[in-house]
Amino acid sequence: KAQFPCLPQRAGTGWSSIAGIATPRTQPPSTHPRSLMCASHSRREALMLATIAAPLLSHPTSQALPLAPLGAVQVGENKRTGITIQELKDILARDIGEGMYFVTGNLSPEVFDDNCRFIDPTNDVTGLSRYMKALSILFDPALSKVVLKDIKVTSPSTIDADWVSAGWLKKELFPWQPKVPPFEGHTQYTIGDNGLVVQQKQTWSISALQALRETFTPTFGPREPLL
Repeated sequence: KAQFPCLPQRAGTGWSSIAGIATPRTQPPSTHPRSLMCASHSRREALMLATIAAPLLSHPTSQALPLAPLGAVQVGENKRTGITIQELKDILARDIGEGMYFVTGNLSPEVFDDNCRFIDPTNDVTGLSRYMKALSILFDPALSKVVLKDIKVTSPSTIDADWVSAGWLKKELFPWQPKVPPFEGHTQYTIGDNGLVVQQKQTWSISALQALRETFTPTFGPREPLL
């Protein structure tokens, strides 16, 4: 069975594998630089663990089940292929500013292609359904926030947005209670010939290594809004 090469595999000390996951570790993982560099796929391991482990938290004896099938999966019934790029910009503005979908997964699926590619400094995911599900279980929406700073059409096929985000990862999946302090982000949306978003690419004011360090850094004391 497949295993994460950089995470402990001993029973009772961490996540045992993708196919059969033990209970989460009770102590936070090491933040030694060597341990951080070993996790060469950066925050992707944490994201994958979250998407796979969620069903097991309430059913610990069951096998891990994928939260979304591989390949194209239709999300939403009526794709809005006939809208103008200005209308699309307004929808994305609401999704970011009001839906805060980077930390909730609450986006408008009708304006995204089901095979949309989502890229950031630590992840490269293809598939709208997988992206939405991962976001919905990763962050605590009550304590996480996204503030939209600006969004504009930058070409006939691109929309760019600037924002600030901060929050907490869900303690059910990350018992050492990691937090994500405020950081700035930039997102570029690429629009396909069908008028839908076919790629979302993010850059951050923090490095991939810093994002990883935050994911595996324990927090003590009360959990309070950071933004």
